[in-house]
Parts: sequence; structure tokens; C-alpha cells
Amino acid sequence: MTSRNQRAVQLYKITYLGTGPESEVRTVEAGEVAAAIEYADEHGMQVRIRPCRHPVEKPSTKKQGAS
Repeated sequence: MTSRNQRAVQLYKITYLGTGPESEVRTVEAGEVAAAIEYADEHGMQVRIRPCRHPVEKPSTKKQGAS
């Protein structure tokens, strides 16, 4: 079901390289990508950033009026 009160959220998969036998992977929203890069830089890590294929629907925070 699709609603006008939902908006698409672009997600990105962040892979922290060289953090051990298995790389740490996180999924973040577009607005959090810069913070993930800054965190990696502060800790001397390299990151791979890839967009997730399908954005997810995030519910609107606006309240709907009673009908």
C-alpha cells in the first residue's frame, strides 16, 4: 500500500575495510554518510560506500487529520 504521507529514503551500505577477519557493514540513510566517512577517517579506516538498490518507505511524522 502506498500513501502520499510516506517519503522514499535512500539507504547506503557502508563497509569498513580492514576491521578484522570480516569487514563491518552498516546501512545508513543518505544524511548519515558524511558522519560515517568522518568516523572512518578519525580511526584510520577505509570505507566502501554503495547505494542500496531499492529505497525504503519511511512513514511521515506529520499527523493526519480526522476525516
